[in-house]
Order: sequence, then structure tokens, then C-alpha cells
Amino acid sequence: MFKRLGFGLVCSAWLLTAPAFAAEVEITDAARQHFKAGVNFMQDPDGARYEEAYREFKAAYAAAPSWKILGNLGIASMKLERDGEAIDAMEKYLSEGGDDLPEDERAQFERDLSTLKSSVVRVTLMSVPPGVAVTDERIPVQGNSITNRYTVDNGQLALGIRTGHHRMVARLAGYEDLVWEFDAAPGTDQSHTFELKPTEASAAPATTTPTEPVADTGAQAMERPVPTSVFIGLAATGAFTVGATVTGIMALGKNSEFEDKNGVDEAAAQEAYDSTNTLNLVTDVLIAGAVVSAAVTTYLYLDRPAVPAGQEAGRFTVTPAVGRDVALVSMSGSF
Repeated sequence: MFKRLGFGLVCSAWLLTAPAFAAEVEITDAARQHFKAGVNFMQDPDGARYEEAYREFKAAYAAAPSWKILGNLGIASMKLERDGEAIDAMEKYLSEGGDDLPEDERAQFERDLSTLKSSVVRVTLMSVPPGVAVTDERIPVQGNSITNRYTVDNGQLALGIRTGHHRMVARLAGYEDLVWEFDAAPGTDQSHTFELKPTEASAAPATTTPTEPVADTGAQAMERPVPTSVFIGLAATGAFTVGATVTGIMALGKNSEFEDKNGVDEAAAQEAYDSTNTLNLVTDVLIAGAVVSAAVTTYLYLDRPAVPAGQEAGRFTVTPAVGRDVALVSMSGSF
């Protein structure tokens, strides 16, 4: 691998100084810049960044299709497990490089090419509409998965992938995602047909044609606002709960007073007794009111209606009424 990076640096320096790799190939400034960037990514101090290098070498070759770029493009493709592309690049690199390649460089590429060709799995995806994005994820037994993405242009995609368990997903706007999961055995050929189906929304027939006038149906945007009654219900539930707590404490105090006065001051004891009963009654009613208010508030929230945007929702109020010997809860509202 060290020799390859060294070769990349030599090739980069040559590319920047020579007017062309060969007489028939005109080297542009853009090609030189992309190639140099690719070499820099492969030599990143934090570790080779093959994905970025791959994109730069592809751009360089598109700008100036010289065989000298294909060596590093093949290396980056192999590291990304785009084995089919790596094989194509290396074969062309060896073929067109000919006697210009150093012997040790040629020997290293020939060994790598032989290894790739003996284990590559050829996969053909058919009946794929143009524009479909295919994601290939190889899921190893240990370690992180390897993901590559491809775009289909002519309805068929031929790939050379690494052996192992793969999960391929085909995606296209307006269609349901399709998944093909399979085990790729070394040196085998596999094929699969993706039959994309439109999503329900895109498959629905149009109600009008562009040449037909569209009638104004008066339809308005709808929404489900939280009505004021829900907030009132929350406040009422809190008020009932606080009131029940207060009257409960007062009832305990009056009961204690009754026990102190009983047998000592019958009039005072009777008054304390009556107050205790009244406070207990009020406490029970307030507790019941809190339970009813909480239940009604929950119902109003869950069952709130859809109304035209901007229209005010219904109202609901809960009003407690407490007397000496009676306690009531009154509820009113509009729905």
C-alpha cells in the first residue's frame, strides 16, 4: 500500500507539470486539481479517506480519461468494496499502461486484480426505472456494515460486490421502497428484478384534467384546536382538588374541637359536630367534582371537533356551589 501512495504522489507531480498524459488526451486544470485532491485524501494524516478520494478520481477521469488516473481510482474503489469498478479500472490501467508501468507496480496490481476476480460476486438488477437510487449494505458477522449507493440510468444496473450478506434497497420518489436481502457466495452471478409499485397517493387518479375548470367547492382548511373548555376544565379540576384539601383539613380541625368540647360544653360540641358533618359533605362533593371535571376535561380534549381554520371551538364551564348543608356542581357549555 505504501508503494501505491508513493506512485500516486509521483503521478500527481507528473500530472501537474506535463501538458498531457498522452498525445490524444488533453489534460485540463480541473483534472489536475481533482487528481491532486484525491491523492491528498488518500494521504490524510488521520487515515485515508477513500470515499472522498474515489469521487475526486472519478471527476479527474471524467475531465481527462487517461489510464494513469485509473490506478488510484482502482485502489479507492477496492477499498470501498466497489469491486466491479475496481476490476474494470485495474484491467484498463494494466492494459493501457503497458511497458510504462514499473515492474513492482505491475506485479502488485496483478495480484490484487487476481484476488478480486476470484471472489467478486456479479449482480444484475433488472427492470429498474431511470433515476432509482439503489443502496447496497453488506452486513458482516462482526464489525460495521459497508454501504454503497448507485444510481440507475438505463433500467439495468450491473455490479461487482464483495461476498457476504447483503441488503439492497431501491428507492424512487412516488414509489414504495423495495428490499432484496441475500447471501452473496464467492464467484457467483445473481440477478434480481425490482418491480416498483406507486404509493397510494401517487397511484390515485386525478379528479380533474389541466384543461377542465376546477369548481370552487367552498372547502376550507380544517384544524382541531384545543377548546377553551379544556383549559377551564383543568382549572376547575385544580380548584376542586385544592378546595377538597382545604375543607378536609378544616373538618379534621372541627372534629378535634368536637372531641375537646364533648361532655364539657354541649352547645359548643354540637356546633363543632354540625360543622364537621358539613365540611365532610363539602369535601366529598369537591372530591367528586374533581373526578368528574378531570373525566370531562379528558373527554373534551380527546373528542375535540375539527372546525374550519380560525373558527372558535365550543365552550364548557364547571361551577361549584357550596352552602351550609349542601354542595353542588353545575356544568354548562356549547358543543
